[in-house]
Amino acid sequence: MIEILIIIAVVRAFAKKAEEKNLSKNLWGFIGAASYYVPILLTSFLILPGLALSGFIEVTDETAFTVMAIFVNIIVGVSCCLVAYQILKNQKTREPEAAKDILDHGLS
Repeated sequence: MIEILIIIAVVRAFAKKAEEKNLSKNLWGFIGAASYYVPILLTSFLILPGLALSGFIEVTDETAFTVMAIFVNIIVGVSCCLVAYQILKNQKTREPEAAKDILDHGLS
């Protein structure tokens, strides 16, 4: 549940910042969601099971491992989001295109 709330907040923050910079809200909202969700998937399916199987993380209680995995996923996801958000903040603001009459194009 908390991850759903986080991803909604991430998409809104990315879309708002993209709108301020006159960039694509949909594209940057998707980038924000992906920058949160993809690292979570990689951590959940590759890193944590590998650490548990290698014995680096001792798994004695499944509930404790699940809670730890949730916290690790949130930390990894938010960290990757912050990196992507800094990239968005460093993007140049695009100037809005002036409305041009198609018939007058090139006749100045």
